[in-house]
Amino acid sequence: MRPSVVIYAICMGLIIGSFLNVVAYRLPRGESVLFPRSRCPRCGARIRPRDLIPVVSWVWLRGRCRDCGGAISWRYPLVEAMTGGLWGLAAWRYGWSWETALGLVVVSFLIALSAIDLQWQILPDELTYPLAIVVVGARLWMGPEPWWWYLGGAALGAGMLLTLYWLSPLLFGKEGMGLGDVKLMVGLGAFNGLTGTVLTLFAASLAGLVVGLVLQRMDRLGEQHRIPFGPFLAGGALLSWLYGDALMQAYFGLFL
Repeated sequence: MRPSVVIYAICMGLIIGSFLNVVAYRLPRGESVLFPRSRCPRCGARIRPRDLIPVVSWVWLRGRCRDCGGAISWRYPLVEAMTGGLWGLAAWRYGWSWETALGLVVVSFLIALSAIDLQWQILPDELTYPLAIVVVGARLWMGPEPWWWYLGGAALGAGMLLTLYWLSPLLFGKEGMGLGDVKLMVGLGAFNGLTGTVLTLFAASLAGLVVGLVLQRMDRLGEQHRIPFGPFLAGGALLSWLYGDALMQAYFGLFL
């Protein structure tokens, strides 16, 4: 892989990350993600073009609005940096290919969904449905495995979470899984296929368990508090897509 392609992907990812911040802020509030132009949420001042440079502007302004001096959340440069980094990693892993193009679309959806889920504890249909449609449609004609492998992954992943959604109130007396997670898993299952779906759910569950235990240990997890599962599903899916083959080979290598 030529370094120039990776660098280009990183730069484009930073720009897309800036737009994903807009999506994560406005979509849950029912606002247009295109209009009006970006403004400070505190004073309403229009953000100048020189203050829209991903990551750099936030550092230059020391996380403050140029007009009112109000704090700008660290989430903005984090989302931009994560998008740029993951776009570059995808380009480095899969090169200049249709698989990379699909991965970049999925990465962008997952970052926006994760940011929304962490703040609002929802996974909007406006993002989960298009993600599922795009991925399922793409997997019908592209991918290293036959199309049924990916549709099977969608059915397996969504089916397992839907079963948990139904059983949780009966077994635990409260909802343990939201339907937004089920809808998200349709796209992620189709993205990674059968084996990748199993790895996605395993990695997400393990990470969620560890984080939950740590928060409980720190007394930061009340009885009624719900840890959003969407970001864990997103992380598990990307781990599976980027390094799933190597992880599975290493796992089976322990027994063979």
